[in-house]
Amino acid sequence: MNPDDAPSTAIEPAAVTAATHTTAPMEASCPPPLQWQEVLREVQQQSNHWTVERPGTTLSGMSLGDGPPIVFLNTLSEPREVWFLLAWLLRDQYRCVLFDWRGIRTPNSAQVTLDLLVEDLLAIVDHWPGQSNRLIATRFGGMVALGAMAQRPSQFLNLTWMGGYARREFSPTERLLVALGKVWPFRARSLLGRRSILRQNHRRWFPPFDETRYDFLSDLTGQVPVKGLARLASVVGQADLRPLLPTISQPVLLVGTEGQGAALRAAGDALAAALPNVRREEMHNTGLIPALTHPHRVAKIVRSFLDSLTMTPTTG
Repeated sequence: MNPDDAPSTAIEPAAVTAATHTTAPMEASCPPPLQWQEVLREVQQQSNHWTVERPGTTLSGMSLGDGPPIVFLNTLSEPREVWFLLAWLLRDQYRCVLFDWRGIRTPNSAQVTLDLLVEDLLAIVDHWPGQSNRLIATRFGGMVALGAMAQRPSQFLNLTWMGGYARREFSPTERLLVALGKVWPFRARSLLGRRSILRQNHRRWFPPFDETRYDFLSDLTGQVPVKGLARLASVVGQADLRPLLPTISQPVLLVGTEGQGAALRAAGDALAAALPNVRREEMHNTGLIPALTHPHRVAKIVRSFLDSLTMTPTTG
């Protein structure tokens, strides 16, 4: 049950056993592959872990690096760990801020709305008062980003958005699954057919030299509480941000990825037509989670986008 990824699923990493790998020499132009077990351990050890008390829940997250902040916004079924390779690559230039939506890691007793999630994001960035933030989001996370950018335009400078949409229409079956999910007491790993759907959507895009990285995603996403996932999904089904798009003056980079499917690609076209200050990039052979499958390529795109904004004035 995951209408956002349609069909795909989601969190907390199960215990992972570090393995020893040897990396073959590579050409200077091609960066060496990141051994995810080692990077995950270093990110967890070097990050500043924090919590923010909010109505109905306690938000938890981490920050890595000491530069200007970049806030990473997950899609529905993906916890903050999907970003750890990308954050590791960007940590020397930026403070990378990663967190989980309410109800994913800690219980949530408040009704979940888009406005509430925007307020959660604003409470998090208030940890660094007086600093402007850059945003990186996948799918659903970009909806929260747009709300924050509209509310505090001077505090959120730009957005890199992978697989974005301003409106997501649910089918009757998806609406039924969301309703059932709100009362399902188990985690996503208990859902019938989850593993086969996940494999169909994502397995082919992972690097063949590291079989364990896909297994990490499968274990990670299987830990998501279905209730929390369903409550977030209901926000997607109710939100329509199309009227907001013409008011977003900050630069937005829309990143399309191979494997998105026709619906997400059409949604990206609609965003590009409505946003006043937009750029587009295409990533081939990456799938729906490029920050985990091809982090070096995502880091290059992000750096190029942000560097270009510091060299030339923006309009809007």
